Amino acid sequence: MNTDLFIEMLQIDSTSGRERELADFLADRLLTSKCSLQRFDVESMRGDDPEGYCCPQNLLFSWGEPRVLFCTHLDTVPPYLAPSVSCADASVSGTSSSSTSESIVFRGRGTCDAKGQIFAMYEACLELERRGYDGFGLLLLAGEETGSFGAKSFRDAHPGAEWVVV
Repeated sequence: MNTDLFIEMLQIDSTSGRERELADFLADRLLTSKCSLQRFDVESMRGDDPEGYCCPQNLLFSWGEPRVLFCTHLDTVPPYLAPSVSCADASVSGTSSSSTSESIVFRGRGTCDAKGQIFAMYEACLELERRGYDGFGLLLLAGEETGSFGAKSFRDAHPGAEWVVV
């Protein structure tokens, strides 16, 4: 399990309306040689934002044609709270630890909702990939905390998978 990746995710402010930076980070970091990525602007979140604003995006990582989608959201409730990471008996500084992942405690905005979910679902996808499976995907949605804009946008533009795990 790559806890360094999780810590990097936690250090990105992805409060509602600011999830594009996290989407860009994940688009760069989660691709494998066996999956593809599609990015979809969530136009309903564009609004009257200033020039240069990066419209929030949904991300779909696919291993083959997905019949099963793992689905969660990118945004967190404001305000941004920086992460802290600790072990059972000492604080972990930086992004590495000699402890096992079972003894590490993560705190801060997004550790459970929803960066923890993204990380767990991605790890499940990697395990399915390692076992040679395909036909699944990881769908990451923008704007859940403020009106499920990403889910509505994706639903309107794309037919659903046979199964969705939220």
